[in-house]
Amino acid sequence: MKLFINTIILLVTISSIFAQGITLHKKDAIVWGQNQVIKGDVNGDFASSGTLYFNDEEIPFQIIDDEFSVDIKLLQKENTIYAAVDSSGTLVFSDTLKLTVGFDLVPDMRLSTEVSGSQVTINVSIVENPKELPLNFYWYADESNPEEVSITGNGLTANVTIPTSAPFGEYYFRLIVTTSENDSALFGTYVTVDSNSITPFNIKTDYAGWIDSAVIYEVTPYTFTLYNEFRNITTKLPEIREMGINTLWIQPIMKTEYGGQGYDITNYFEMRDDLGTEEELAELIQTAKNLGMRVLFDIVQNHSSIHHPYAKDKVRNGEYSHYYDFYQSENDNAPYSQHYTTLSGGFIYYFWNDLVNHNYNNPEVQRWMIEAAKHWIKKYDIDGYRYDAIWGVNARAPEFAREMRLALKSMKPEILMLAEDKATWPETFDERFDIGFDWFPEESWVSHWAFQTFYSDNSNPTIFNSSNQNNRASLLRNALTNNGNGYASNAKILRFIGNNDIYHFITHHGLERTKMAAALIFALNGIPMVYNGQEIGVQGHPYGTERIFYPGQTIKQQDGYGLYPFYQRLAEIRTNSPALYSNNFEEVNVSPNNFTYAFRRWENKENVIGAINMGDVAVGLNLYLPVDEMNLESTKTYYLTDLMNGEYFQSDFDGLKNITIPIAKYTTRIMSLSDTVAIVVSVEDDINKSVPKEFSISQNYPNPFNPSTKISYNLPEAGNVKLKIYDALGREVSLLVDGFENAGRHTIEFNGKNLSSGVYFYRIEYQNNFTTMKMILIK
Repeated sequence: MKLFINTIILLVTISSIFAQGITLHKKDAIVWGQNQVIKGDVNGDFASSGTLYFNDEEIPFQIIDDEFSVDIKLLQKENTIYAAVDSSGTLVFSDTLKLTVGFDLVPDMRLSTEVSGSQVTINVSIVENPKELPLNFYWYADESNPEEVSITGNGLTANVTIPTSAPFGEYYFRLIVTTSENDSALFGTYVTVDSNSITPFNIKTDYAGWIDSAVIYEVTPYTFTLYNEFRNITTKLPEIREMGINTLWIQPIMKTEYGGQGYDITNYFEMRDDLGTEEELAELIQTAKNLGMRVLFDIVQNHSSIHHPYAKDKVRNGEYSHYYDFYQSENDNAPYSQHYTTLSGGFIYYFWNDLVNHNYNNPEVQRWMIEAAKHWIKKYDIDGYRYDAIWGVNARAPEFAREMRLALKSMKPEILMLAEDKATWPETFDERFDIGFDWFPEESWVSHWAFQTFYSDNSNPTIFNSSNQNNRASLLRNALTNNGNGYASNAKILRFIGNNDIYHFITHHGLERTKMAAALIFALNGIPMVYNGQEIGVQGHPYGTERIFYPGQTIKQQDGYGLYPFYQRLAEIRTNSPALYSNNFEEVNVSPNNFTYAFRRWENKENVIGAINMGDVAVGLNLYLPVDEMNLESTKTYYLTDLMNGEYFQSDFDGLKNITIPIAKYTTRIMSLSDTVAIVVSVEDDINKSVPKEFSISQNYPNPFNPSTKISYNLPEAGNVKLKIYDALGREVSLLVDGFENAGRHTIEFNGKNLSSGVYFYRIEYQNNFTTMKMILIK
């Protein structure tokens, strides 16, 4: 028995020795704030004080109730930290903690500009000097300014004299700030010179002039071309630019878990590897810029993937994780909170259970997201962002967007900030974003596109196809006026009939109504957008994986509807008309008025009239133009010229008060009003140029294939077509086409999933043409 008792005492003593220790309440991490608090506890017989070893610094601390806490400031990227406490004459050490600062420790500045006559003064305020080092300032004027002007800088102040003869436009000035360790950061501002004044850039509210005349093209990289690579997108850029596009929006290129459209981010600072290399992305961007296009990236700041390393770290380490408070875990009763769902592990999401909300009450999360946005501007000199699901951030942390705007537009004041949030909410534009989405304001349906009449997962119900025809004018009026409540004076609306979340418009509306609606959005106030193959009549839903463009075929060759030249003309009209990219808009009274609607756009003396017939019959539309408000002269003869086809209608001043214009069913007219006839080459002429001159059929692609391939053929004129597939024994195995088709380029997919490997033949019959070609299925 005595031996047994002694053994117990020995075991307890050994256990007590090993139970003693120092634990730091943090795991290794990438951190997004310089100021950190290191907490820990001791377990055992320890002194009442200890030392925190922080890089080369020793910081004493007191132990109270077996716990300690030390505030530190990280002045370098890599930092090592451990604690030591005396225990009966022996120093006991904690494990070593490694904290890496996630952002560059460079100075941050804000520039403010004042104008007095022709004198411009730029003042600098220092927001942050993270290493607390001496700073140097280098000022210069952009080479791209309308005219060369000189700038003289003296540290935190610079001065510019704008000559009285200076050409109108924006004049940009840049500041490079360096430290004694050669860290550097770039900042900028500008002034706008016009006939009346020199206007300084107000970073909180202003945006660069190019944004007014933007025509945006949204690219979904993984479906845009067959091999979904950046280099294949690059080959299409000349045609996209030729179509009149001047701004390219690329869906997320950051690293994701599942790929696809790319909104499940797992690293905000690395590129996804399924679309190509960094060099190929750089070539894409540079090619676009060389063609005169701006480039926007898509950035996801509301949430990240549940597979993001930070989310995984939170699950693994719980409260000891540095990222424990990086994700929303509580219902804050903010707008849209009715859409919250809580996951196990302390995460909240809206509609996508593996896309978990960030916690913007944590300043480090805000810094993380701002630095992510800065990163890609620095790396590729991009021209702005489309902010995915930013409606969630604006709801939970409305001040964040203001801080982000200051940070980004201090770097590059000409960037565009496009919010996926409601243009109907004034808060979207209140010192936050430049453009908002054309969504109605209710919370219950977050993304209620103004043209949609009700929600549907499997169709696209809009004013134009799923409403009583006699109600369409009223519904359109509501859509264009925020249900009669109007918009904020600084609101700028993204206009679209397709994007990455809704069915391709032509799928449920057909060609006539597609052209009608497309012409409408190009004529409205706001910024028009074309989405990923819209210009060739792509159908279906963007969530699918069907590839759109193919190597060896131009965009025009794949356009079987004549839509490419149609959009090309719309873009040309848009960019050549200051009235159309102004914010001016007012309804024009018409009769009949149940399915027709008209409006006026103007800038100075330029007037453009838009008129839409949403009905299934042609009408003679009576326009009651407000001539007394239109800067017209009562003695002149005026002409309403349809800018799409050159048709014009003549009237004297009084006749414009009630002028009748014929308008076909499902048609939008865009008409200039002037005392001269506008010279127009009709869009039909352009369409005819894109129709093939002779019949041909291409080799299927890919070939060999497994299990599907595409077959393309050119029809010089409309006619009956049969396209059949035969096996090697001459047996018909599939009838792909049997009917009347329009002139143009046609592409059809053949899926051989139910066939065995082997040689097959496809045969086309068109007029007096019979062509047979061979293809190989390999499984």
